[in-house]
Amino acid sequence: MNDQGEQPTSAQLAEPKSFRENCATFLMSLEEVDADMAAILRDNWDALIAIVRDGQRNSKARSEFNTKVAIALDSLLEATKTEGEA
Repeated sequence: MNDQGEQPTSAQLAEPKSFRENCATFLMSLEEVDADMAAILRDNWDALIAIVRDGQRNSKARSEFNTKVAIALDSLLEATKTEGEA
């Protein structure tokens, strides 16, 4: 989002596009805003996709994805703290 709270044009999802195409658009746009978060999502993409299969939500898959992202964020925070102390 920009300062006015608007979604950048490059991040707008399009209904005629496939889910995969919209995901790629989202990740490319996120790369411009927060490269670390984009990398975390890319690294855990399979776990994210597993949350919804055949229209059914899988709470175990969601928990696993959330745990993986939390660990990645904690690692990123720890690395930032270590760099700040150096």
